[in-house]
Amino acid sequence: MLLTVETNAGLYLGAAVGGDRSPSMHLVSGDDDRASRCDEYINPRYAELPACTAPDRSVGAADAWSSRFASRWGALAGVAVGYRFGKRFRVELEADYGSVGLDTSSPIIAPSGVPYDSVAAPELADAYERIGNAEVLGLFVAAYVDFPNRTRFTPFVGIGAGIGLASMDYEVLWERTDNLDDVIYAGAGLANEDEIRRNLVGGDTRARQRLRDRLSAVHLTVGVGYSLTERVSLEIRARHLWSSEFGDGGLLHHPTRSPVRTAARRQRAGALASGHGGYEPDTRRA
Repeated sequence: MLLTVETNAGLYLGAAVGGDRSPSMHLVSGDDDRASRCDEYINPRYAELPACTAPDRSVGAADAWSSRFASRWGALAGVAVGYRFGKRFRVELEADYGSVGLDTSSPIIAPSGVPYDSVAAPELADAYERIGNAEVLGLFVAAYVDFPNRTRFTPFVGIGAGIGLASMDYEVLWERTDNLDDVIYAGAGLANEDEIRRNLVGGDTRARQRLRDRLSAVHLTVGVGYSLTERVSLEIRARHLWSSEFGDGGLLHHPTRSPVRTAARRQRAGALASGHGGYEPDTRRA
């Protein structure tokens, strides 16, 4: 919903409030961490293994995963500065801010399509990703065509292009069992298997970070305006937005309880789309 006030010579100002719908999101992540048996803290005898002396120190098997998040509704607010060219055509500079509180967790899914805490049970007690609040600031240049008539109602259609400064809260947890007897995978068959199991039991790898990206975006808007006075009008708008893929390749440093390790992780989400003037990930795989 946009309230516009015309100043003079075709120039007008507007302020908007509304809803912002986030469709379901498919988040694809990965890491370049080394395998547990090649980590010097977990396996002090790692150098005895040929694969562990390679330049990449044997990147671990869990180097790609995904998770899914359901749709949510959020809030949208915006401002606009526009100029009318006669009765039918106008252009706008628009700034929209949308916020969606997803605040939900999702099991981490292996490339096989099965949750990791099922594939690696009972050694892996829990594995999930969490998305908190997602926000976007959209900056657009838009052009509109009005269809005036003899009533106070004026239908219109418009297209816009610009950028979106998007961010979202991200958290990941990989947690091993506290039961030593359930640590059965890492170190299996090695001479110091028991030592590796003792170093791994009760350990977790976790990270929390604000992911950010700058997106290119276009939108299609339709609506109807109602003239309250000669200079003031109220518009009801519906907008669908398409954007480039959201991605963040930051390095996340995160401690574990036993031992301390560092991993580099990459996150990317599907292309972002909007139900009403904001940016939200869709279900396409990145």
